[in-house]
Amino acid sequence: AEDTFVADINAALESMARARKADPLAPATVIVPSHVAGLQLRRRLAELGPFAGIRFEALPRIAELLGAGRLAAQGRVPLARPIGDYLAAEVARESRGPFANVAGLAGYARVLRQLFRRLRQGGVHGSSDVDLKERTSPFDELLRLYDRFRAESEKFYDEEDLLEAAAAAVRSGGAEVVAELGEIYVAPPGAQSAGSVQLLDALRAAAPAFHELDDATSDAEVRFVLAPDSASEAREAVRETLGALESGCSLHEVAVLHGAGEQYGRLLREAFDAADVPAVYLPGVPLIDTPAGRGVLALAELPERDYSRTAVMDFLSVAPLRPWLPGRDGDVQALSSLWDKLSREAGITHGLERWSEGLGAFVSDREQSLQSRLADENEARSRALEFERDHAGTLQQAIEALAGRLQPLAQDQPAATFVERFKRIVEEYFDPEARALQNVILEIDQLGTVGAVRGTFSLAAFTQSLRANLELATNRERSLGEGVMIADYRMAGGLQFRHVVLCGAYEGALPARPGADTLIADSAWAQLRERFPQIEDTKARLERAERAAAIATASAGAGTLIWSCPLNEAGGTREYYPSRVMVEAAQRRDQDLTTASKLRQRPAAEGWLRHGASPLALQLAGPIVDVSELRLRDAISLRRSGGAAGEGHARWRSVAMLRARRSARFTEWDGNLAQLDEPEWLALQRAVSPTSLEHYAVCGYRYLCRTLLRLDVIDEPEERELMDPAARGSLIHDVLDKFFREQQQRGRPVAGEAWTDEDLAHLIDLTEQGLTEAKRRGLGGLDIYGEHELRAIRADLATFLEKDAAFRRTTGALPADFEVPIPEVTIGGATLRGYVDRIDRSANGKIAWVIDYKTGSKRPFEAIKPDDPLAGGTKLQLPTYVLAAQDADEVRAAYWFITHKGEFEFIEYEPTPENQALFERTVGAIVDGVRSGAFPAVSGAENEFYGGYDNCTFCDFDRICSRRREDEFAEKRADEGIQSWARVSIVARRQEPS
Repeated sequence: AEDTFVADINAALESMARARKADPLAPATVIVPSHVAGLQLRRRLAELGPFAGIRFEALPRIAELLGAGRLAAQGRVPLARPIGDYLAAEVARESRGPFANVAGLAGYARVLRQLFRRLRQGGVHGSSDVDLKERTSPFDELLRLYDRFRAESEKFYDEEDLLEAAAAAVRSGGAEVVAELGEIYVAPPGAQSAGSVQLLDALRAAAPAFHELDDATSDAEVRFVLAPDSASEAREAVRETLGALESGCSLHEVAVLHGAGEQYGRLLREAFDAADVPAVYLPGVPLIDTPAGRGVLALAELPERDYSRTAVMDFLSVAPLRPWLPGRDGDVQALSSLWDKLSREAGITHGLERWSEGLGAFVSDREQSLQSRLADENEARSRALEFERDHAGTLQQAIEALAGRLQPLAQDQPAATFVERFKRIVEEYFDPEARALQNVILEIDQLGTVGAVRGTFSLAAFTQSLRANLELATNRERSLGEGVMIADYRMAGGLQFRHVVLCGAYEGALPARPGADTLIADSAWAQLRERFPQIEDTKARLERAERAAAIATASAGAGTLIWSCPLNEAGGTREYYPSRVMVEAAQRRDQDLTTASKLRQRPAAEGWLRHGASPLALQLAGPIVDVSELRLRDAISLRRSGGAAGEGHARWRSVAMLRARRSARFTEWDGNLAQLDEPEWLALQRAVSPTSLEHYAVCGYRYLCRTLLRLDVIDEPEERELMDPAARGSLIHDVLDKFFREQQQRGRPVAGEAWTDEDLAHLIDLTEQGLTEAKRRGLGGLDIYGEHELRAIRADLATFLEKDAAFRRTTGALPADFEVPIPEVTIGGATLRGYVDRIDRSANGKIAWVIDYKTGSKRPFEAIKPDDPLAGGTKLQLPTYVLAAQDADEVRAAYWFITHKGEFEFIEYEPTPENQALFERTVGAIVDGVRSGAFPAVSGAENEFYGGYDNCTFCDFDRICSRRREDEFAEKRADEGIQSWARVSIVARRQEPS
């Protein structure tokens, strides 16, 4: 061939345009590094003049045109990726020697497949090609497995086979074979594998002219950006893009190229989407990052994840499902959040049995509540119960239907059969118009190709293969030219733009570091490279990365090039340093910037270096990127202007809140609702429990959320090792209530009667029934600890029966009433309600003992003292419950700790006239505090044992409370508006002057 010149791409395009004038139809072929480069070069050539007969093709496409026929004649078919992966997994199971211990590890087959590809692209056909001076055991085993893989895949051909076949066709056919190609131009980076070297050498010998183009050069205007972190850097890339567009660049003339950092693809997509700037992501958005891809994968993973509640809800909320699904009545979007709430309340953790038992118990509970008198009296409550019952039943049907469809996939079956069944489920459940769904289905179909090697799938194996396919396959919604191009810097070959942003130019990412060799030492690859120059060792990878970086910088041509580097990882956990190539570019602007550290420390320089001190600082300079940044700048301007000038602004309330929270005043943003003049919702409920009044004395904000606003907190169900303490306490209460009512009907116990072993056995039977029911509701803890739980409760109950007999012998009283409602009475302006666990009465009925069972720790009750019987207003149950025994001449009351944890201790309350008067004044102070609108958030003392603060450790509303609550309360404590809350403790402790 005639080598007329070696020039860069621009010179080659100009030469082709001139040649068209002499012979407009002369064939020519430009071998490009990518399809995208071919499209752009075609457009750039068209700008120089009309042309015909010139094709722009990637080398694999040329190889397909020249060599596919030969391979087909041999009876060979393409090696689809799933077939290669499947065969690699089969071969991996045969591993011996140094690889035997890792053969079963997840990902081993994938690594092996990459090593096979590395050998193949280096030109190694089998172990017979390799004659290393120092053969190591791992390399010998790799070659043995490679031979097995090659033997198993011999009826298929890969890209290297295609390149070699094309090279053979050119060598045998000569000029006739390449006549249609005409003159050949090879754009950088050229050959990247042994097969491509063979084909290019053959074309060089046969083509009428062969031009191997040099890398382009760039004389672009260069600027630099040092961002605090990678998220800020992505926003800066948008800002630079907006600046370029405002200066007159078209969308297709701007590119954002990023280093090898894994986070950049996602961060840049998020930043450009938020800014609503059209972008073309190359090679595209991974299917696994699309709703369709995530949804299909979530569907396949359900059985493997044992239908966990979170997995099911992720699937229902993420997947683009049809509006109406099998086994359910209702729109998907409308029901997902409701089903999430209901499944939480039902205590679902995982397992189809738990779904069935939990939802069944939930429906049963709602049925029982509907049949109660309370539901009959409250029509709204009845409607709510019916609504929850019906939708819980529908959810149960939907889960059963979904599990029923996935069940046939549990067993190994031929790949084609499995794929067809799974695809039917996807088509049944997913919206056919969902974005990227058809591409996902194509990937599912492709997995069926493993049937060509008699492959089978279990659901677990299929899910693993599907994930691999969805990670590699991409979806692109825009064509090149319809938006700003965003791609890895290694895709810049053959491309040119007026404005280029090089993101992530930190050490190890741009140029990309070669990565570690996990199974084979680099020394073995380096030795093999002596015979096979295209084998990749560390040196070769570095060279290719360096060249790719040079090509990326040259893509800016004579336009503008912006280097950017993050200084820290997100969260500041790791420092980043500008890469060597970025430092070299900066040194051309400032000779003193000889190291990455000096560049990191270099102050901003007008015109060529922007250095953001913080993410906030960068968001306040340059073009506005998105709505959140607009709001931030508005807020800052409001903060500066202040006063009435900003009160009409949409962001003013946010600024007002921040100012109020940071002030020493007790404002509406801190829980001061006095300005509402006690509207109807602020007044106390018709009847309140003493526990809710205790909440106010502890923390006004907790009372506001729970009692007045009636916020319902449903935590994520968890599979506890042991039974939840609250559920355990409820179980013991219920068991004792049932036991005493049964004994009362039998006329027991009589005065002084002790409980027998038979009584204890019956009590344990009731406990076992209760534990079974608790397990059905997901409250019983793990089965392995079930016996331990029963033994612990048995020990508590056995001791309790002994203590109970002793208590009755001492008092001479008998259990008389259980779960007794207190009479409706108004005290201190509040109508109280509640139920007493137990009332014992003397034989003549003149003395009553009011007992409130406690199954937890006695520590919170130790604050009850003779001079502080109400513990500062935080213990009000017994003063309320004694109202249920007003018919007795003498009433005694006690909290009875009925477990070994509480040491079976009595903490008594004396309902003397003085104490009851104190109780009335305390309730009155609480009512006054509520009506005054004082609801401060009070964290209490710092808890060094558990961490955090006493009042917040087990509070349901900790997550929505101010993060600075302890500091804010201390700063506002002296404010007049908070004093009505503070007065509760003063009154309860008799500290208020009479």
